[in-house]
Amino acid sequence: MRPIFLSLCLVLGGCLSAPDAPPVAQADVLKPGDALRIIVAGEEELSGGFMVNSDGNVHMAMLGTVPAAGLSPPAFQDKLRQLLAAGYLKTPQVVVERVAMAAPPPLRQSESGQ
Repeated sequence: MRPIFLSLCLVLGGCLSAPDAPPVAQADVLKPGDALRIIVAGEEELSGGFMVNSDGNVHMAMLGTVPAAGLSPPAFQDKLRQLLAAGYLKTPQVVVERVAMAAPPPLRQSESGQ
């Protein structure tokens, strides 16, 4: 009886593996219309206020157009750090903060006005 129990535990244990990473909640990802504050330490021309445009991109000096929509602010921060380290700065220090979220789409009224 004991070998059967151990075998069952091993089989079931293999099926109960933990997920790789928790999914990012929709409210946590950047969307067109979000306002960002991006700070690149020691690089004033790369720092300031930015907007995620209607295509989901942010335009930055030196980097050009960088896709942002669908990424969390920390993921976008890591992306910028990688892009800057790939030829522009030796060890970039980057901070990305969302300072305002895009306005939600207007509510549609029914034809009866309710």
